Amino acid sequence: MEFSFKPIDPGLRASENRKYMIKITSEGRKYFLAHIGASSQVGGDYKDFFRVRDYIKPRPLSSKYMEKWLNASLEEVWSAEFLGLDECGLPKLEFQNPPYSAAYRLGGDPREYNRTFTVQVNGCTYECSYCFVPREINDPKKRRGAFFSAKEIIDNFEKARKEVGNLKVIRISGGEAASIIPEIIVDIYHELENRKLTEEVYLWIDTNLSFDGYLKQIENDLKEIMTKRNVGVVGNIKSIGDGEIGKEYFELITGSDCQFFEKQFELAEYWVSTLKSDFYIYLTPIISEERQIIKERLIAFVKKLRKIHVNLPLRVEIIQIHPYGPALENAKNAAKQGRPLPWFNERIVYDIWYNQVLPEYYDTSEIYEYKCKIPLT
Repeated sequence: MEFSFKPIDPGLRASENRKYMIKITSEGRKYFLAHIGASSQVGGDYKDFFRVRDYIKPRPLSSKYMEKWLNASLEEVWSAEFLGLDECGLPKLEFQNPPYSAAYRLGGDPREYNRTFTVQVNGCTYECSYCFVPREINDPKKRRGAFFSAKEIIDNFEKARKEVGNLKVIRISGGEAASIIPEIIVDIYHELENRKLTEEVYLWIDTNLSFDGYLKQIENDLKEIMTKRNVGVVGNIKSIGDGEIGKEYFELITGSDCQFFEKQFELAEYWVSTLKSDFYIYLTPIISEERQIIKERLIAFVKKLRKIHVNLPLRVEIIQIHPYGPALENAKNAAKQGRPLPWFNERIVYDIWYNQVLPEYYDTSEIYEYKCKIPLT
């Protein structure tokens, strides 16, 4: 596929950005976080460099079940009532995790873990056309951010807990942390240990599954942390397919060469099989094809995941793409580069996924179970 700019090599981009995203001081490692409060990014409550938001909440055009979920009994919250699609063909809950995985692993009500404290690093390995993060706070060379140690990050977390209450989840996001500065995961977890917070605070890690060079440098530390019950990881697969099938959409979406689509599945297997993490997948549903082609590509996707673990497709959430201001701007600029955002209909993908593809491989009782209860061991 021809671009008007050179396709991204995620490993090279990780190496370039890392120089601007981590520094060693007399106090230890510090990490470059985005100044989200001074950007055009939307959603949540901003405190300059940190964001507090509810994961599951009613939105315009969202399922009526989201509001119902907030007022349901605990028994109902864990029932199948909130699984599957609503009458409009949308997921009844836009997200299950981290609220459900945190509650399942640590005990309690998922709604107690619905509010998250987001640590958003400044820098990424892709330039996704639908990204909701403005480019000015996703390019560390622009210096729209500041350095924080893990101690300073958790200081801000504890301050936020006092201000808003009921704050039990820390989300490491971006941008991309795990492929560029995975040490931030280790340092934040150890800081939680030092403060004896690991029994009550859940750590949720987003990753775009693009590069493993820096992960493998601290593999032993990560193996130890990933066995902890208060840690979960979600990887975002950027195209529907199996690494070969779907690679043209991977290029359009990420701006990265199609050869790196296969790397996403290799990284998913690394998190599952080597690091033994409590691992989940977000699937980007952007595709411009007829129903039969969508089904064929979803089947290829399922077969690929089943080679990693037979239950992994049951831990997939197909994410909704919201037309936030920065996302529209990013999509417009990507189109100028020769990678227009394909037309897509999420409802078609949801329908085929839940009603045609998953039933070919799994019983109804497995499909309508919360993803955190699906074993990967």
